Amino acid sequence: MMDFNERVIPSISANFLFQEALARYIFAEKLIKKGSRVADIGCGTGYGTSVLAKKGEVVGIDNSREAISFAERHYQDTDFLVADATKLPFKNGEFDIACSFEVIEHLKNPKHFLSEAKRVLKKRGILVLSTPNKAISSIAGSPESPYHEKEYTYEEFKDLLKEFFPNVKILGQTKSKRARNAIIEFLNSQIARETLGSKDKFRLRKLIPKNIKEEIWKYLGDFYGRTSQNKLSFNDFPIGADNVSQSDYFIAICKN
Repeated sequence: MMDFNERVIPSISANFLFQEALARYIFAEKLIKKGSRVADIGCGTGYGTSVLAKKGEVVGIDNSREAISFAERHYQDTDFLVADATKLPFKNGEFDIACSFEVIEHLKNPKHFLSEAKRVLKKRGILVLSTPNKAISSIAGSPESPYHEKEYTYEEFKDLLKEFFPNVKILGQTKSKRARNAIIEFLNSQIARETLGSKDKFRLRKLIPKNIKEEIWKYLGDFYGRTSQNKLSFNDFPIGADNVSQSDYFIAICKN
């Protein structure tokens, strides 16, 4: 089974995670001209690649064979390929646009990745990528996620991208007030469930009929507002130019 902490899986991952990630793809899809050749580098389970395929001829690339297998089963409107983001199996200048969301922070060699992304783009090609804002995601100074090699401040991210692309514009992705409240409520419901489980030292919950147990969890979820996050949409995670340094994520548009 794929690691839910690092893979957004539609209908399985929390809805707020899915909608937040989906918003990036919907943003990128607007930059694609009809018929463009597009690479989705680090496509994960393929839900976003499918969004991009509405406009262009898209190939999704990921280093996880399991993720690619999931994508191939669920999204048959595009092509998927197992490959390394730092060693892309494509010719020079093959793509009009490359997208890479929540990938660069995982890489030990981000410069190799950026060099490869630049290589496979056409002369006036565009790279759209995102990464967490270190000032928000790593308050302690080092990445809180065990999967992240390095996170970036606004200046660090911009300086890195400028080494490879002459034209770099960085926007920010934030959460609506409704989304922030819903996420807090969701996390409270998770804590409540874990707390109850830890107090059941004799595992008496195994004696409770499944249908009754499900009703209890549903009640707790409703009580703590867990279901409110299911009402969120991609519009609750806007991308714009205001207060970028304080945003949750950076969204960069890099042009050759």
